[in-house]
Amino acid sequence: MLRLGVSLPVLRELLGHKDIRMTLRYVQVTQQDLQREYHTARQNAAQRHRLPTLSVPKGIIHADLSGTCQALAAARHLLEMYRRQLRDEKAKRKLQRLGRRLLAVASQLQHIATTEK
Repeated sequence: MLRLGVSLPVLRELLGHKDIRMTLRYVQVTQQDLQREYHTARQNAAQRHRLPTLSVPKGIIHADLSGTCQALAAARHLLEMYRRQLRDEKAKRKLQRLGRRLLAVASQLQHIATTEK
């Protein structure tokens, strides 16, 4: 049943075992099983974690304070889009902290812009 795509927890339930170790006594894992599972996991991982690309039209962002603020806003937006796709809560929290740091940098740049005027 494992080779037909039934997961181990579901197989445990079907067999009526209370402990997964009992189910594992009856499972024989072959080299082909390992290779199939490995390749399936690799394909799923590549599809799940696509990095977003920064789609900013050329010529819009300039190498000045305003352009830097625009680039920071775009980076924060892409970071948030990527964070929402993740399932790992620890990684989500790290990216959220990074987003806050970028917001603080943008805030400081805005402060610099207002003091220059």
